Amino acid sequence: MNKKSTFSLLTAMLVFGWALAQNGYQLPNPGFEQWDGGETSEPTHWNTFSSCDGSFAGLASNNHHYRRGGHRPGGNGDYYLTIYTQSILGIKANGNMTTGRVHAGAMSANSSENYNYTQRSNSDHNQPFTATPDSLYVWVSFYAESNSSIAQVTAIIHGDSDYRSPNDDGDPTQYKAIALARTTRTTTSASSMQWKQLQVPFKYLGSADAHYMLINMTTNSEPGAGAANDSLSIDDIEFIYSAWLTDLKYKGNTIAGFEKGKLHYEIHVDDINNVTPADIAFTTEVNDASANVEVLQLDCDTAVEIEVTVTAEDGTTQKVYTILATTSNYVSVIAPEKVAFDLYPNPASNKVEIVGNTAIRIIDMQGRVVMSHNIDGRKCIDISSLATGLYVVQDENGNVKKLFKQ
Repeated sequence: MNKKSTFSLLTAMLVFGWALAQNGYQLPNPGFEQWDGGETSEPTHWNTFSSCDGSFAGLASNNHHYRRGGHRPGGNGDYYLTIYTQSILGIKANGNMTTGRVHAGAMSANSSENYNYTQRSNSDHNQPFTATPDSLYVWVSFYAESNSSIAQVTAIIHGDSDYRSPNDDGDPTQYKAIALARTTRTTTSASSMQWKQLQVPFKYLGSADAHYMLINMTTNSEPGAGAANDSLSIDDIEFIYSAWLTDLKYKGNTIAGFEKGKLHYEIHVDDINNVTPADIAFTTEVNDASANVEVLQLDCDTAVEIEVTVTAEDGTTQKVYTILATTSNYVSVIAPEKVAFDLYPNPASNKVEIVGNTAIRIIDMQGRVVMSHNIDGRKCIDISSLATGLYVVQDENGNVKKLFKQ
């Protein structure tokens, strides 16, 4: 029986809806929440020895996996997957789960007749995939008898072929990219779970076009190695798409203090009315990301905000870099997200912009509160009625800044 015919209608609708929502940029059933049946059935869209082919399929079809209740730390699913090594006639068969099909063609564990492969003719045993993710994230908990055992998760983006792994892994004409995640044991007890997230990049070293994804998960990177009952638990496989910039320039000059992971900046300009998107240049971390530049008018007439919105290939992942362009000679050396509040220009004559999420008081040198405001993001305050001199701006937590009224 075709295993897809065993889906309940509800499960099929959930999986189909999830796949549509992800637009082909993530795997279906990445957290092993849907299963074709009970706890020893195959996870939906995944395959193991119970559906293998090859000369020794009958011998190898013993169960090497099961469904377990729970989830990784910080997760919210009901299940995760565990695969384990089993000894068959004295030969250790590693736990094995794949988006393709297991081919059991020989008794020797390291024979080239044993492999996982994409079977294009059978939709149960292939995963179409044409995107180009930048990293693979996967949660694992690994128990092994030996501290030298290495569990492995491999994601291969390959061409329009019945790709066989590991046989074709050394031929760059067969694949486009490979992400290889490995770990030694995370726990020394078979009864305890010690989860960790593996984060590895995809390496785009092949020449094939992207047609399919073949993911293989095993309790040992070496066929037939390890010990019986070594077990690898897996949860929440995720592909990461980059929306980072590696350079950000204003009028040809890299903005002072630029760092890839820093999103907020301040610069001095002579005339905010002449700031345009054409003044901004940038370099995205990956070629398939796009960016849009906008210049936003603020309430105060002494600054504008430049927003550079970077969108990753998946159309969902975004990063927004903001540049506060002000005519003030005062430019904060600390990014706004790292201080309680900030203000500009300083000195100021008529208006001052305060950035933060707090309540502030403006206090004169006699200790009198002359103004108070709640700041939600940013607010322009008219200080034209204040006498020339020095003031203290204090927030609700006691943080203070000097303000010079000129």
